[in-house]
Amino acid sequence: MLQVTLSYKNREFHQLEDSFLAQLAETTKKLLYALLEDIYDLVIKEKGRFRINLDHHPKIEVEGFSSDLQNQIERTLRGEYDYDY
Repeated sequence: MLQVTLSYKNREFHQLEDSFLAQLAETTKKLLYALLEDIYDLVIKEKGRFRINLDHHPKIEVEGFSSDLQNQIERTLRGEYDYDY
């Protein structure tokens, strides 16, 4: 199962009642899924989560995945690929 949470000023938002935040969360999930499309089958097999911090210095934290998959996710998010040409 894939879990994505948004965080702002150390508050995590799971249930977004504000329509703007809900729309932002849905768009964020779609973009994250698109980025991870090549490894999505591996990602959904583990119980990890993505915590997206929307503070002054935005970042994506990857938690709960095996170390190999977490490294692969982080490389994918940075735009690095494992392909040997």
